[in-house]
Amino acid sequence: MEDGLFFRYKMKVQENWKVVYVASRQEKKASLRMEQLGIVHFLPLYKKLSQWSDRKKWVEVPLFNGYMFVKPTALQRDSVLQIPGVVAFVRYNGDDAIVQEKEITNIKTVLASGYSLETINTPQDFTVGEQVEVVEGPLIGHTGDILRQNDKEHFLVSFGTLGQSIKIELPYQAFKKLN
Repeated sequence: MEDGLFFRYKMKVQENWKVVYVASRQEKKASLRMEQLGIVHFLPLYKKLSQWSDRKKWVEVPLFNGYMFVKPTALQRDSVLQIPGVVAFVRYNGDDAIVQEKEITNIKTVLASGYSLETINTPQDFTVGEQVEVVEGPLIGHTGDILRQNDKEHFLVSFGTLGQSIKIELPYQAFKKLN
């Protein structure tokens, strides 16, 4: 009997922080649904002054477009994937990518600091063949080469790891030039 209680208790223990891909502009809706389901998550938001044709307004936008941090229990993992807008867990070496608690704490500290977090680059600042460094998201710190511009704001970037080439589509806000 005690083994069964231990097993049930262990299944409820919080896991590590993980990263999920979220459909474009669905981050806040997915966050609200996770809140309703009791899933521990973190959606870093910052305030940005947006310009419309008739007015300016401060809006809260995700710091990492298309990404959200989650800390589901083993039983909640599949529930996360059933939330509308959640696409998949970010994977690394065949498993869910893990984010250290200190990295989450660092992001929260930066957000609480009040520093301006807006990107100063534009898509026109980058050219095919240029080497860039990822400055946000789960690939932060990695360098790669721009292969092509897929649309107005996304580029296909190649990362060389373990002698293999990995191609990933990223928004231009996620990287900076290496010069």
